[in-house]
Amino acid sequence: MATLFVQPDVMAPGTGILAAMIPPSNEPGSVLIGKRPSLFAIKSGTSMACPHVTGAAAFIKSIHGRWSPSMIKSALMTTGSGPNPFSTL
Repeated sequence: MATLFVQPDVMAPGTGILAAMIPPSNEPGSVLIGKRPSLFAIKSGTSMACPHVTGAAAFIKSIHGRWSPSMIKSALMTTGSGPNPFSTL
């Protein structure tokens, strides 16, 4: 039976990520230092998850320079751990 929906091959954290911001960072989610905004914000979404996967892929490529994209994807898929159903994060 064919799958009727798309399933992610790799998952990464994408909520509540402390991210660097371009100054001035007065946008929503900005982390305050005292009463002043800092250069960091708490962000969520695929824009936060993608850098985690990209960084992991780049790290693998730096160690295994001759590996193809398919080999790197396979390494990520077969060595990662699944989501923790009991996590509150």
